[in-house]
Amino acid sequence: MVVTFKEENTIAFKHLFLKDYVDGSEDTYAVYTQRDLYDHMFYAVEKYLAIPNETIGRYAYVRGECSGNQSALMLCQQYYRKGQIDPANDTFNIDPKIITGK
Repeated sequence: MVVTFKEENTIAFKHLFLKDYVDGSEDTYAVYTQRDLYDHMFYAVEKYLAIPNETIGRYAYVRGECSGNQSALMLCQQYYRKGQIDPANDTFNIDPKIITGK
C-alpha cells in the first residue's frame, strides 16, 4: 500500500507541476532553452499557488503559526507506528496504531 501511495502521488505531482507532462514519458523530461526553462518554472509555481482551487487530494498550504509565509506545501497522511516485513516468507508484522502526520 505504501508503494502504491507513493507511486500514485508521484504521478499526480507530475501531472500537477510538470508542464505538458504525458504518462509514459518518464524516460526523458527535459528543457533545452532558457525560455523553456522559465516557462516550465513559472508553470510549476502557478500550479503550486493554485493547489487550493484545483486539487481534489489532501494537499494544502500550512496554516497557522508554524509556517512563516503560509505557502509551504503540506501533505496530511496516516501511517502505522511500526512495521516489519520479512521478505523470506512475505509476512508483515504491523502495529495497528495509526499516527496522523503532516
